[in-house]
Amino acid sequence: MTSPSFGDYQLEIYGAGLHGVLPSFPMAFAGLEARAGQALPPSVLSYVAGGAGREHTQRANVSAFGRWGLIPRMFVGAARRAMAVNLFGMTLPSPLLMAPIGVIGLCAQDGHGDLATAAAAARTGVPMIASTLSVDPLEDVAARFGGTPGFFQLYTPTDRDLAASLVSRAEAAGFRGIVVTLDTWVTGWRPRDLAASNFPQLRGHCLANYTSDPVFRALLGQDPSADLAATVALFARLFGQPLTWDDLPWLRSLTTLPLLVKGICHPTTRAGPGTRGWTGSTAPPTAAARPTAACPRSTASPPWWTR
Repeated sequence: MTSPSFGDYQLEIYGAGLHGVLPSFPMAFAGLEARAGQALPPSVLSYVAGGAGREHTQRANVSAFGRWGLIPRMFVGAARRAMAVNLFGMTLPSPLLMAPIGVIGLCAQDGHGDLATAAAAARTGVPMIASTLSVDPLEDVAARFGGTPGFFQLYTPTDRDLAASLVSRAEAAGFRGIVVTLDTWVTGWRPRDLAASNFPQLRGHCLANYTSDPVFRALLGQDPSADLAATVALFARLFGQPLTWDDLPWLRSLTTLPLLVKGICHPTTRAGPGTRGWTGSTAPPTAAARPTAACPRSTASPPWWTR
């Protein structure tokens, strides 16, 4: 499989410059970050950019990742690049996936960032891992993937029937794998959000996968739009089930899709008695967790792996 030449984008920029057209967006990450700070409401920016405690772990993660590098090989005839990988029987154009971001929906100008991200996945071929915490229902997100595979990230609720419903909906919608988050049953101490007394979900944001779910609606006993306080209270009560190895066979029984666990912080964790139930592992930090004293994940965690 020949991968798209994403680097050709720079040739488009140089070509446009010959006609006096300059880039509309910053070309360096620091510039993009600064532009986002200007565009996003402070409450959204603090949730997206902030972390727990002194945010030491975030800085350590960046530093640790910076110690990795690519070694170019010469005399190998690189005229045709092939960055494709095979993952769980799927051929992907590169080893990159879009990490789940629970409030990405609020980051778009139209308030539908989940759909915009799914559309970007369709255009680039880079799979999106869609968050449980979404502005739009998972079915609407999956419909934007085109031919690009998508994964559904599950915050396992305390109600097993609701968990089964979410997984079943994801499989029916065409998602190609379930990514189970392990590290967010209690949120971290997040000074930026605490200073603004702001937690988006408690204000009713990004709960579409709950309010559209038949099990959640049955538990609520009314239309979610009729009583926002009751809806949020039920969400808060159901969110965040601490998992053990004993839960893995149950999770495995819910779907035939590849099952991945997200949030592993040490390679020995995978040696528990139920590892036959999962397909792979990945460990990007979850926004709401981000423990301030944790070891940097790129140095502590195993890479994607399969059994």
